[in-house]
Amino acid sequence: MQGIITLIVLLGIAYAAGYFTRDFQSRKRRAAARRSSGYTQPDWLSPTVPANTNETPSPALGELGQMLDRWESRARSRRAG
Repeated sequence: MQGIITLIVLLGIAYAAGYFTRDFQSRKRRAAARRSSGYTQPDWLSPTVPANTNETPSPALGELGQMLDRWESRARSRRAG
């Protein structure tokens, strides 16, 4: 019985190691692809700004941002009315 439990534990460890290795290799490959294509992070995507604040967001830029602002203002007016 102890041999079966040991085998299951070892299989679990091997399974977790496989997932870790896969994630590590994927991150490495994506980073290399970003470096080779000259990717630069946009200004509005800042990792130092927390995502869950109660501050009002900066004004939307571009057509998509304006459309999303309109949708949000319509949703706010429906909730208020």
